[in-house]
Amino acid sequence: MSHERPSLTAKKIARFLILIDAVPRFAGLLPADAATTAEAILRASGAVGRRHIDMMRAPWTQRFYEIAEAWTARGQLVWFGLRKRWMSDAVEEAIAAGATQLLVVGAGFDPLATIIARRHPKVTCVEIDAPATAAPKQEGVRGAGFERTNLHLCAADLSKRSLGEVLRETPWRSDAQSVVVAEGLLMYLDVKDVKAFFRAVHEHTGAGSRVAFSYVDGDDAGRPHLGTLDWLIRTSLRLAGERMRWGIRPERLRGFAEEAGLFVVEQVDGEALRKEYLAPIGLPEEPVAAYEYLALMERG
Repeated sequence: MSHERPSLTAKKIARFLILIDAVPRFAGLLPADAATTAEAILRASGAVGRRHIDMMRAPWTQRFYEIAEAWTARGQLVWFGLRKRWMSDAVEEAIAAGATQLLVVGAGFDPLATIIARRHPKVTCVEIDAPATAAPKQEGVRGAGFERTNLHLCAADLSKRSLGEVLRETPWRSDAQSVVVAEGLLMYLDVKDVKAFFRAVHEHTGAGSRVAFSYVDGDDAGRPHLGTLDWLIRTSLRLAGERMRWGIRPERLRGFAEEAGLFVVEQVDGEALRKEYLAPIGLPEEPVAAYEYLALMERG
């Protein structure tokens, strides 16, 4: 991915949170405070113009995305909301089970660590992202008044520095029960870097720690494949300089994880998320374009 400017994908996802929040039928889908916190960070960061933020709450923008999805695949927008909700719930459940640290890798403008730091002042929260994205994120958190003593935002290129080296610059404890989040990240890494990431998670977390992440399907060679949305998504990402590199078939994930000393405790697809989150808010038939899978691993 390009490290010369803030990630286009990171900015897009943050704006999508605002758009989802503005769609009446999606009320109750997003984690509490997610959209308002992301919007405040984005506004204070300077990474996105005010006009481009305001437009995400405009009725005509909602209509535009409905038309766009009708021509491509319905349910793309709601997928991002489902992914955010599941990640947030996974973190809260890990904290309830004893985790005292949260690490978000490739955080972008995501509000998760900011919210958790505010909600759980005794939980050490660390974010890591490339400097071009982390710098405006830091400015956004500061400008929005969200700084906390237990929130640490790190600007670091993990292709040049090890995860352990970066964590040593924070209060992170490698022996503490923790929860790690890698949302919308691993598919952009080469397979050797994905393996190195999981080994580093095992090395720098204590027993009972969990890692929640998203991944895409892949062929026998580990090349990503996104089903009916493959050409559309991969083409747009290549144009943005953010090419996908890694994918794995869901049935192979367990063996892949065990190589790093982790074991899979949950794998979730779009249908499961529809039943868990959309049915309770009256949307049991809402289309979900789930081009990813979500997974939870635990360290023994």
